[in-house]
Amino acid sequence: MGPANRELGPRLEAAVAAGTELQDRDALKSGGLAAAMTAALARRGVPDPTARLAGELGVLAFKRGYAQWCESDRDDAEGLAPYVLTALADLRAATASLG
Repeated sequence: MGPANRELGPRLEAAVAAGTELQDRDALKSGGLAAAMTAALARRGVPDPTARLAGELGVLAFKRGYAQWCESDRDDAEGLAPYVLTALADLRAATASLG
């Protein structure tokens, strides 16, 4: 997702927030994304409980990065990816601090 898609983000979030049907659909899409990540990790030999946890956390990192990207006033060509990578780095740092 690049700069052209960014202005659509806040409108999309507002539409989802306004209706339970769209919220339900968003939840289903998030579940499907987590399942796809879990399956990809499992194919790479990651044990199931770890793959499931990583898939769920990956969805949360994506959502956080997406929200920050939509709220950003930066108009760079890198798009969404740096925001999601920052969210993942924050997650890594938080888990590392747990010891």
